[in-house]
Amino acid sequence: MPARLLTIASYLAVSVLLQRRVLGDLTGSAIGRVSADATGFTWWLAHTAHEFSLVTDLQNHPTGINALWNTAVPLLGVVLAPITWTAGATAAFDVGMILGPVVSGTAAAWALGGIVRSRLARAVAGGLYAFSPFMLAHLQAGHLNLVWAVLPPVLLGLAHRLFVRDLTRPWVLGALTGLALALQAWLYTQTLAVGVLALLLLALVLAVAHPRRAAARLPGLLRAGLACLGTVALVAGYPLYLVVAGPARPQGPLRSPDYGSADLANTLTPTWVTLLHGVTPAMQGNLGEQGGYLGFAALLLAVVALVVGGARARVAVAVGALAWVLALGPRLYVGTEPVGVDLPWQALLHVPLVAEIEPVRLQVVVVLAAAVLVGLALDHPRERPEDGAPVRSRDSGTVRSRLPGRRGTVRGYVGVLGGALVLLTWLPADAQRVTPATARARPALAGEVVEVWPRITSRWYGGPDALRDQIASDFGYRLSGGYFLGSDPGNPVLTESAWNPYQLGAAWVDLWPAPAPPADPDGAAADLRARGVTVVLVTGPASPAVLDWTARVTGSAGEWRDGAWTFRVPATLQR
Repeated sequence: MPARLLTIASYLAVSVLLQRRVLGDLTGSAIGRVSADATGFTWWLAHTAHEFSLVTDLQNHPTGINALWNTAVPLLGVVLAPITWTAGATAAFDVGMILGPVVSGTAAAWALGGIVRSRLARAVAGGLYAFSPFMLAHLQAGHLNLVWAVLPPVLLGLAHRLFVRDLTRPWVLGALTGLALALQAWLYTQTLAVGVLALLLLALVLAVAHPRRAAARLPGLLRAGLACLGTVALVAGYPLYLVVAGPARPQGPLRSPDYGSADLANTLTPTWVTLLHGVTPAMQGNLGEQGGYLGFAALLLAVVALVVGGARARVAVAVGALAWVLALGPRLYVGTEPVGVDLPWQALLHVPLVAEIEPVRLQVVVVLAAAVLVGLALDHPRERPEDGAPVRSRDSGTVRSRLPGRRGTVRGYVGVLGGALVLLTWLPADAQRVTPATARARPALAGEVVEVWPRITSRWYGGPDALRDQIASDFGYRLSGGYFLGSDPGNPVLTESAWNPYQLGAAWVDLWPAPAPPADPDGAAADLRARGVTVVLVTGPASPAVLDWTARVTGSAGEWRDGAWTFRVPATLQR
């Protein structure tokens, strides 16, 4: 127990050190280089602490939004609710970002318990997973849902008990696996899909490598599968229903399948999130998805393990390689450019729900496989055999494997050196940043339905800032717009609320204030009436033309209050 606590404490120390810039202002700054996703997660944490509902019209009124198609992280919202209630949702977000890698690394160290003998090797491998380039990239993007990458290592630990060890309690193991999957459904469903896909890859590799053993275990695995499915249905039936058939869900593909593909160049090119890097070239995806770096040391370790390693190392290489190929997406990209090569992900483009996975996020499976290899490499047998004597210990999966005598020892130390080089090339850079998370309470809007200008958007820098004002106002009012994934009666797929006539007119007059704009204030007013809007709020340095347009639409002169212009919609315009 003291060793485990020391491991957890070491992960926490590294995470706090990386995020030290936020420690002096947990309530006013958010971890990450961009503000949009941090704001989105903060809104959902606050919403869960305010009211636990998975369909809400506090944004996008009156259609509402479906939490399970968004980054609602309801499980984390419940876990972090005490912090939200006492210190605020921004502090809860920051604490969640700090703890995510810690819990993920601890889960990885636990999962290696039956695979790697040395506690130190397991601790190092868990730390490698916790602060891998994949994790560092998502820390920069403020992706709270992805830095809690707990499911993949938990599934690894359970799969080792299901597929490798004696299967004496299949019902219990199946139920535990189902519980892990179900809890992930309450955290983030895309990682659930990634975890299931990784579990299938592992089962396939083991079945091909050991067909007789797989056949003998099949009855027990069927019982485990039934227990798993029953547990998932019981614990996560409702959120999965919301994903498959719930209201306000997207009615078509969210993004181009190429959008979330890993760039082949990223495999060998470190980005600025790692200590050893040069000038980061242009690569496919945004900064949060450029976490696919492996490096020559990791690839060399994989080759050596594949050639002279034990069974466990070869399985890790096979699963990691398959996940890496899938992470490249449907077409091969090198330096942002497609090179005309179709890849296996093409076969998944029409599979419901699976097609919505951003392929690059399978990199979490790749880095877990690399962490396993490093753990096995560092798990060099403590005793050195005599020259010519066979290695009698069980197959540890190290690159030394079962080679006898000095030759095996030399190769074992080569594995240790390879693992150490991977650690060196993956060291995180001191590059973590924070963004302002300021907000203004608007108590005068209590009970209103509010249209905001400038409109709420998904723009990475400041786009959804109006959501923070709603949080600061304790959700006293509803917003007709929002930052979300979903749909409405006129738009099968939305990544933010659709433009409406009032917003189109405001944008027009802001660009061309004279002569009179070809906009229809009566039509904009009718749209406000149809959506139940009672107040139009104009924030920021609004131009006189926008204020004049808003006054013509609402029939109100406007009032300056709480740092913004408030235009109340007369009763004749309300439903």
